[in-house]
Amino acid sequence: MVSALVWLLPVLALVPPGTVVPAAPAFEASTVAGTAVGRVKSLSGGFAIVWDDPATPPGELVALRRVGRAIPARPREPVVVLANGDVVAGATLGGDANRVTFRPRILGPRAEPWAVPLTAVAAAWLDAPDADTPAEPGRYSWAGDGKRDAILLRTRDVLRGGIDGLTPEGVRFKSADRPAEVVPLGRVAALAFDPTLARVRKVKTVHARVVLADGSRLTLTQVSADAATLTGVSPAGPRVEVGWAEVVALDVLNGPATSLADLTPKAAEVTPFTGLSWPWRADRSVRGEPLRLRGESGVSTFDRGLGLHSRTRLTYDLAGKYRRFEAGVGLDAATGRRGAADVTILLDGKPAPLDSLRRLSAATGTVPVSLDTTSATELTLLVDYGPGGDAQDDVNFADARLIESPKIPAGGANP
Repeated sequence: MVSALVWLLPVLALVPPGTVVPAAPAFEASTVAGTAVGRVKSLSGGFAIVWDDPATPPGELVALRRVGRAIPARPREPVVVLANGDVVAGATLGGDANRVTFRPRILGPRAEPWAVPLTAVAAAWLDAPDADTPAEPGRYSWAGDGKRDAILLRTRDVLRGGIDGLTPEGVRFKSADRPAEVVPLGRVAALAFDPTLARVRKVKTVHARVVLADGSRLTLTQVSADAATLTGVSPAGPRVEVGWAEVVALDVLNGPATSLADLTPKAAEVTPFTGLSWPWRADRSVRGEPLRLRGESGVSTFDRGLGLHSRTRLTYDLAGKYRRFEAGVGLDAATGRRGAADVTILLDGKPAPLDSLRRLSAATGTVPVSLDTTSATELTLLVDYGPGGDAQDDVNFADARLIESPKIPAGGANP
């Protein structure tokens, strides 16, 4: 996927030329050593940060969260969803036999559009997605068996077959039961592309996942920054420059943190309150929805974490490998508003001293958790029934991760 595009696109400056950019806003940083709050002065190889305070060494940054800003949900406006899971708000303009031409909204109307290979695109929404549209194109009900391209028309009729390319006027389409045609863009609500034809190169080096203020999610390699601008290269090709004012969250991937969602528990036990069982889920709530938690800044939508329901007990093998466990824990902001669940975190079978977690309700909001796991061999998450049984006991462990010593030696490069 990437090789067809990497050399085709210009630098995409997400800050219009000549714009006076304000100083970087404050971020809370999660690092190997703990947490800190400050303004970024620079970000260099190995994700080393220079703050108002002393620098964080290479390899020790885990994540940044904008102070005073909730993490937005994915955009509910026209978007392109890339085959690597990135989602970028903006307008699909057309294309040719091999590419989709797309202008990210944050670039502004006069900026150079992206030209993304068809094999790099999972879906393109020309209209705003319906409210119940899942995040993953593979779960779109109208996409059918997922082994063909599909066009959702604005009438909500669906065409399934093969997309042979785009033009500024429409989509070239053919199928077994109708002649080849060009479907005008004005009739198209969305496109979903055959996932078996996607060419996705997995990023194996240390890189970043960034959430922007409009809800867009971007993967960036070769990341650097000064006090005003974050710079990186998208696996889809372009070099991206975005002002810190547009950045809400940044996670370092393949670095010192391991998401619990990527681990298989050594033991998992789900006990229904009645006959209805709610199995735990990775990277979504138990109801299959995004992980949403209410905090002081509003409702945040998280991409990584676990969704549990009472009564669930998960145990993970640590083997003394990790220095710290951290997460934001609370009842789901949408489906747990009337819940009351008891939550206990155990290290080697002994409850950790977290009194604030003992009884979760809507009033407790999000409870931050940070536990020293240096000498622990097991981590257990227990969500138990509250006074209302299991009613709306949808508990999310957002950004649940284990942090170990740096994987990049001091002085190492950020590929």
